[in-house]
Amino acid sequence: MAALSAALAVGLAGGCANQSVPPGGPDDRRPPIVIRTEPDTFGVMLDFDGSVRFQFDERISENVSDGGLESAVTVSPQTGEVRVSHSRSALSVSLDGGFRPGLVYRVTLLPVVSDLFGNRMRQAFEVVFSTGGDAAATATLAGDVWDRLTGRGVNGATVRAVGTDSLVHVARTDGQGVFALRYLPAGDFVLTGFQDMDRDGEVGAREAQGSVPLSLSTGDTVLVNIPVLPPDTTPAIPGRGIAMDSVTIVVEFDDFLEPSSSSDQIGVRLTREGGSAPLVTRLLHERAYELYVDQIADSFARLDSIDAAAQAAAQTAAAAAAAELDSLSDSLVVASADSSDAAPGDSLAVTGPDAGNALAGAAGGAAAVDRRPLPPRLPNPLGPSTTPGRTRPGRRIVGQLDAPLEIGVEYQLRVTGVVNINGLRDGAGDVTLIFEPPAPDTVPAEVDGGPTGVDAPGRVPAADPVRFR
Repeated sequence: MAALSAALAVGLAGGCANQSVPPGGPDDRRPPIVIRTEPDTFGVMLDFDGSVRFQFDERISENVSDGGLESAVTVSPQTGEVRVSHSRSALSVSLDGGFRPGLVYRVTLLPVVSDLFGNRMRQAFEVVFSTGGDAAATATLAGDVWDRLTGRGVNGATVRAVGTDSLVHVARTDGQGVFALRYLPAGDFVLTGFQDMDRDGEVGAREAQGSVPLSLSTGDTVLVNIPVLPPDTTPAIPGRGIAMDSVTIVVEFDDFLEPSSSSDQIGVRLTREGGSAPLVTRLLHERAYELYVDQIADSFARLDSIDAAAQAAAQTAAAAAAAELDSLSDSLVVASADSSDAAPGDSLAVTGPDAGNALAGAAGGAAAVDRRPLPPRLPNPLGPSTTPGRTRPGRRIVGQLDAPLEIGVEYQLRVTGVVNINGLRDGAGDVTLIFEPPAPDTVPAEVDGGPTGVDAPGRVPAADPVRFR
């Protein structure tokens, strides 16, 4: 009995140690709320050697959604290793070596803390206090960190502002990539945004990053955006050449290209054995070419609407003219019955409708416009950026030729002077290119009521092709 009682006691104790929230009752869907901080925000704490405490209105979990407890808090400026301890309904933050005197500290609790029901804080909570520094003699930096390849804001990126005093001020971006660094001292800074993949707080050699130098004066509020990219040490190299039609070629690269770099700096030259090759008269980056084709398609659409309006007006005018001539011819026929000189079926009675038809035909002929094919659309188009004003980089350039390529002939294509997205110049290389027109039974896709511009099925490229400039 004694052994059985001891075993039962151990079992009950183990059950109590793993006890969870009892079932029943209404669901708790409200996140934990900070109800008090120590010290109070904007407090002045001279010779402060304690810790910053966040008190919640309910019991909180020891686990956070973004790593360990230390990852739940940022302390700016960084003057020591951050230590975070957990109690039933509070978190305490301290620094190795303590908080230094004469500074304004900003301690931010990130929205990664949750209660026992898994309800997570909805937004960050910040406490600002002084250990002797003047909070009024400060400035503010705000902006966003965004991915240079996609144009989207980077969630959870680390932002560091390092001043001439070597103090490191830090912030983290929210879900849209937005950050704020408040209560910075005046001075010169280097602002760096990076994706801290290893969570060590330092800019890694392989981590996407970007830096911006700037100066702050007391009372300034400066908005800045930081584009980030993974580091790169190699220039762009062409991978293949494609003939979209007889006068339009595409070169694909192994790297993203800088879309703001001038295409005039890029050299593209075609050669062939035993003959001459067309010259490249125009070069466009991928997105610029897409906009160029869109503009031509839009001009065709506007022309179509003008044509339709002109034809409708011509038909209305023709119908009105025909009705008027019919009325006039009826009166002339009546008058001719009293005249020995008038012949039955006077020509005016016939001329009225014919004149209307002739007018309609003439108007329709005047409104008719010679339709020419659009330049070809790029396969898998890059499309616009999700954020206005931020051009997405592509891997392709498009060239237009002064004469058509010959079918089945192998051309050598030499590319020089390409700038990749990291700003590395002198990208160059050689690829081959062969023009193979579509099969005769291929039906070209329609864009805004007109062909996309690929050579028509079975058509031999013209010696004097249509040019779009």
